[in-house]
Amino acid sequence: MVRLAVCISLVLFLFSATQAQEGQAPNPCGTQMGRNAWLKRYQQAPESFPKSNTTLYVPLTIHLLGTDSGLGYFSVARLLDAFCTLNNDFEEADIRYFIEGDILFLANSFWNSHPDVLDGAAMMFENNVANTINCYFLADPAGNCGYNLPYAGIAIRKDCSDAADHTWAHELGHALSIPHPFIGWENGGSYGNPPHNYNNPAPPFVTYDYTYFKDTLIIDTLIIDTAFVELVDGSNCTFAADGFCDTSPDYLADRWDCNANSESSTLQTDPLGVQFRSDGTLIMSYSNDLCANRFSPEQIAAMRANLLDEKPHLLYNQTADAPVSGSPVILQPANAENVPFNQIELQWQGAQNATHYLVQVSRLAAFPSGITLEYIVTDTQLVLPALDVNKTYYWRVRPFNRQFHCTATTPHQSFHTAEATSLIALSGVESLQLVPNLLPAGGVATLEVLAQRHTSLQAILFSPDGRSLQQRIFDIHPGTNRYELPLDANLPAGLYLLQCTDDQGGRHGMKLVVANGE
Repeated sequence: MVRLAVCISLVLFLFSATQAQEGQAPNPCGTQMGRNAWLKRYQQAPESFPKSNTTLYVPLTIHLLGTDSGLGYFSVARLLDAFCTLNNDFEEADIRYFIEGDILFLANSFWNSHPDVLDGAAMMFENNVANTINCYFLADPAGNCGYNLPYAGIAIRKDCSDAADHTWAHELGHALSIPHPFIGWENGGSYGNPPHNYNNPAPPFVTYDYTYFKDTLIIDTLIIDTAFVELVDGSNCTFAADGFCDTSPDYLADRWDCNANSESSTLQTDPLGVQFRSDGTLIMSYSNDLCANRFSPEQIAAMRANLLDEKPHLLYNQTADAPVSGSPVILQPANAENVPFNQIELQWQGAQNATHYLVQVSRLAAFPSGITLEYIVTDTQLVLPALDVNKTYYWRVRPFNRQFHCTATTPHQSFHTAEATSLIALSGVESLQLVPNLLPAGGVATLEVLAQRHTSLQAILFSPDGRSLQQRIFDIHPGTNRYELPLDANLPAGLYLLQCTDDQGGRHGMKLVVANGE
C-alpha cells in the first residue's frame, strides 16, 4: 500500500508596519479594506447577482511556517481544531472549506515573523498555489493576529488560532469581500487625526489609508479613501461604513469585551448625537472571541455571491466527502510493551471515511506537552525512526479527511524502548510463530514451535492495557510441535500480546489481532 508520511519535528518545549513589541498584544486584524468595486456593485442590486441553494465547497492551501532550522511549526492538531471552528463559523452561510492538496511546511525565519505586510505579500507571491485561498500560519504577521491581502492570501498568527478563536473566519470574511463594520476607524479615527472621543458626536465621514489592501498591489501611490459614518437610525446604511443595513453602527477598532447583552461596554455617539453600543456577535467586529459567533444574513448573501460571481475558479470541486465516523483502534505496540528502540512499528485500525491520520509521539503522558514528533500519514501504519533507549513514549492517533476535521484523538498508549539485543531469546527453540495472528473473538489460533530440545513454554495472553487474560503451559518436544489456542468469545476487537516464557527465563512476544467478527 502506498503511504504518505509527513514528519513535523516540534520544539520541545493594519496595516501595521511595525511588529508587536515583546509582551504587547497583537492588533486583532491588519486588514484595512474599504468597500471594493465588486461589493459596491453588488450592494446596489444584490438581486441581479447569481445565487445557489447548495453548499459551496472552497479549497484552501495550508502553509505552516517555521524557523530556518525547521522548528516551531503550528501543531497540526491545533490546525485541525481551528479548521473545525472555521467550518462551524461558516455553517449558517452553507460554505464549507477543505484542504486542497498536502499541508505545506516552509522553514523561513524571516517570513515566520515578518515586520511588514509587503514582506508577507512577497512570501505569498513566491509560494501561493493557484485556484485556492492560500492561508499562512506563522509566529508574527506584522504585529497582527491576521490580515488578508486581496491579491495574495491570508496570514494568521498561531497564537490567535486556537479552537475558541475566530481570526481565521474573520480573515476569510475579508477574502470574500466583507469589510469591518467600522470602516475608517481602524486607527482610532480619521486618517491623520488624533483618536476620537466617543462622548462627542462622530464626524459625518472618516478617511483611511488602504494603500496595500486594494484588489491589486500598488506600492508607489498612497491611497486614501473616504467612508461615511453610519447613523443609528439607519438612514444612510446602504452607503455608509460597510454598506450592510443589518450590521449596526460600530466605531470600535480595538479588541473589546461584551456585556451581558453581547454589546460593547463603550458608549459611542453618532454624528446626530445618538448614543449606542456595538453589536459584539459579529465575527467581522473586534469583539472578543467569546462573544463573536456569526455573520449577518446580508454578509452571508454577499460572500456567497462573491464566490459565485467573482471567484468561480474556486468552485471547481463541489464533491461532498462523507464525515469521518468512529475512532481508530490502536493495534501495536501493545500498551506498555517493550520494543527495540530502532524497530518501532505503529499500527492501528482505521476510522470510517478517514483519508489521513495525525500521529503524535510524546515523552509525556499529558498531551500535548512533550510532543517530539508529529506525522501525517495516509496509511494505518507507521515506522518510527530510532528513538532514545530505555525511555517510555506515548502515542495517539487522530483521523480526518479534507473536509472533516472535528474528530477526536484516540486515548494515548505507551511503549518502552529497549536495546535490540536486550530481549532474551528462547533456549533451544529454533522458530516460534502464531498462525493466524488475525482472527475473530472465539477463533482458534495455532502455536507452532520448532525445538531442538525438550522444554516447557508458559504462554500468557495480555490485553492492550497489560492485563493477563489467558495462560497455558505447553510441554515442548524436540522437532515440530503444534498447539491450539482457543480465544475467549467475548474478547473485544484490538491488539493483544501473547508472551511465551521458557524454563530458562527466555521470552518471546507475538502480536495477535482480534478483529470485529461478522
